Amino acid sequence: MRIFSFKILIICILLPPFLYLLTVTALENYLQNKYEKELTNIYLSDMNNILSGLTSIKDSIDASVTAYLQNNVFMKIGGKLDVNVTTKQGNILYPATYQNSAFDNFSTDPAKLSEKNFEILNEGIDLNVNIKILHYSFLAISLLLFYILTFLSGLYGYYRKISAKIQINELIKNKELNRLHELESERLKQIDKLSEEREFLLSDYDQLKSTFSKEKSQAEKTEEDLFEEIDILENKLKEIDGLKVKIAELENSRQAIFKQKEKATDKLGKRFKVLYKNIDISNRALDSLTDMIEEMSLKAEEVIAQLNSDPSLVSVKRKVFSKKGKTTSFEVVFAYNGRLYFRKTNGNRVEIPIIGSKNTQAKDLLFLDKN
Repeated sequence: MRIFSFKILIICILLPPFLYLLTVTALENYLQNKYEKELTNIYLSDMNNILSGLTSIKDSIDASVTAYLQNNVFMKIGGKLDVNVTTKQGNILYPATYQNSAFDNFSTDPAKLSEKNFEILNEGIDLNVNIKILHYSFLAISLLLFYILTFLSGLYGYYRKISAKIQINELIKNKELNRLHELESERLKQIDKLSEEREFLLSDYDQLKSTFSKEKSQAEKTEEDLFEEIDILENKLKEIDGLKVKIAELENSRQAIFKQKEKATDKLGKRFKVLYKNIDISNRALDSLTDMIEEMSLKAEEVIAQLNSDPSLVSVKRKVFSKKGKTTSFEVVFAYNGRLYFRKTNGNRVEIPIIGSKNTQAKDLLFLDKN
């Protein structure tokens, strides 16, 4: 089963910045329209004083727009809001720092000032609003962090889901292996029992054949006695034939168990090839792992994972030297009774030729010496 989806990982990496840029663009467009409407409603709010000549149109616009910008939340969180107010002829009324000299010397006479204000109003006024969300601003960083954390949460949830599935599959596999081990043990006991019965019956069969020959040669016996003996012998032969059929069935059953075990070993080998890229593990070692109880196999896999990532992390009990001068092997103890032997090969790879227990140590060391 695959550990993680590369496609989902790519989506979680690329979507946050894409959605961030999309959101910033949409938010800029929205705020552009919003602030343009609001400034259009307030930049000439002091119209009575403008028409009566109590204040210049430039000062009125400056006061209204400045007060609006000072209370603007968008600018306080890092947004950029540029406002330009000009006449139709292009004379700048706001901001004050860019004023045309022709507007810097408004008359203080209310009548003349009112007349000048009226001329500007008749000429027409253009209001331009430019919104920009700075990428280093609090608002921009908050948006980006929101999308990143959202997708990280989704990625973490997906990881937990995959991990749960893997654990369930491992439990199912271990349960099935235990069931197969029990079934194999039971079948082996039945086969041993039937083999003993077979030997006994074959011996009995030979004696019966000998007896049958003797009885047949004794012509002195009556025909009735002879037929009775023949009938008894034929019944016993039928029993023997029935036992032969049972033995054949048990042999087929044992072959099926061996095939299931081979499938489990093959599946384990494929999983190890995917998970542990730096490990070469023999079929004999895989067979031993399949035969082990769950606790020992998990401990052995833990050692294999350490060998895959960094062999120096593994605690070696001793070195095993070959009599034929082959590569030195190392013995690792796991789960108290388990024994794992590995060799270092070219390309920083690790070969695991055999995995066993303390009970099989002598046989395993002999295997290491020959291979």
